[in-house]
Amino acid sequence: MTADRGRMKSLVITLAWLLLLFLASGGLCRGCGAPPPAIFSRIGVTYTVSDSVYKSFNDSIYVTLPQGSFFFNVMDIAQTLDSRKFSFTYTLSVWGAYITSVRGLQANDTQRTYWQLLSNRVPLKLGAGCYAVSSGESLEVSFSKY
Repeated sequence: MTADRGRMKSLVITLAWLLLLFLASGGLCRGCGAPPPAIFSRIGVTYTVSDSVYKSFNDSIYVTLPQGSFFFNVMDIAQTLDSRKFSFTYTLSVWGAYITSVRGLQANDTQRTYWQLLSNRVPLKLGAGCYAVSSGESLEVSFSKY
């Protein structure tokens, strides 16, 4: 009985490792919209921050990052490259990261302002932490009114 338990435990551990390898390679996530992992592929995007309310700035930067990255990763890299032009703050909610300020310009419910995320000038339906970026995209966060 003890030998059978040892073999069973070994089999369970082996199957668990195989499942982990399968999931790590994108196995079950391929159909759910998650981008497949691409460890060595890099893409380039243009990232712009603009103030559409007061017209005080409109700056762009070209960012390269791993394929499968998200809008938030683009913002983070741009901030690292030039914190004066691309700094931002955010809060976490049940819906993910919410951008609260860019370059010190704060979103404000009373003034009905917010930071709108766009791709190729089209407003996004996903947040910065959920939107997977593609090579050649023009991404933008624009200070806007609602």
